[in-house]
Amino acid sequence: MLHPFIILPLIVLFICQEVIANTEIINFLAAEERNVDFSSTTVDSWPILNYQNNQGHWNVDPALLDTPLQQVCESETGTDSANPFSCLHELWITLDLDDENWMSYSKFTLRLSWPASSPADFLLEIYSPQAILTRLSRLPRQSAIDGASITPPHLSRTGLSTTRLKYARIRVVDTGVRTPTPDLPASAVHAIPFILVLEQLYFGVLPASLVPTVCFLIPVLSCAALATPWILSYLDHFIKQARQELRDFSTAQEKKEH
Repeated sequence: MLHPFIILPLIVLFICQEVIANTEIINFLAAEERNVDFSSTTVDSWPILNYQNNQGHWNVDPALLDTPLQQVCESETGTDSANPFSCLHELWITLDLDDENWMSYSKFTLRLSWPASSPADFLLEIYSPQAILTRLSRLPRQSAIDGASITPPHLSRTGLSTTRLKYARIRVVDTGVRTPTPDLPASAVHAIPFILVLEQLYFGVLPASLVPTVCFLIPVLSCAALATPWILSYLDHFIKQARQELRDFSTAQEKKEH
């Protein structure tokens, strides 16, 4: 018969899920800044993560093996000088933090997960609207940034002259050689699938998705703490019994020698 102190660890092991993915995380502050209207630029077409839709799945082609992450999608690695957002090895995401349900939170986390079977390294960076405007201004044609203006006087789609809107830049580089198959030679590089999740941080440190886990662990650990004295008392009986048996065995051996 299994005792309670044996059953509990078995239950915990049963409910734990196997980790089969790599993860990159970046935490950032949702500070208000002067807004920029990008409605007439390529920025307006970027995918959006917000309160209603806080996660998404994408695939990005990795840069070549041994390419430094900080150099991926910079001018020397193939970025089109006519469009600083056209690189195939990166993805830009709009992070809309202006929803009323998120206004009481000042810190957020962006979590990126990809399969452990896909050898790759990712770099996450957070940009403000002003930083995007600066990068967009590198375009050689002035007309390309005519549609981007600092507000006021032209307000954003949210109707506010300030915003907590942020932009995430995700870059990826290949880090390994895959086993060749008839359909996929060793030299082939395929797109890396990944999932992005945007969450608020409770108390500035606890991601929203971990709240159920914490709520589960609190009663489990409380029960474990309450049960510890009983467990020690229960085990102490067997320990004393084992010690007594060892003493009796030693005494019997000494009598035989004499």
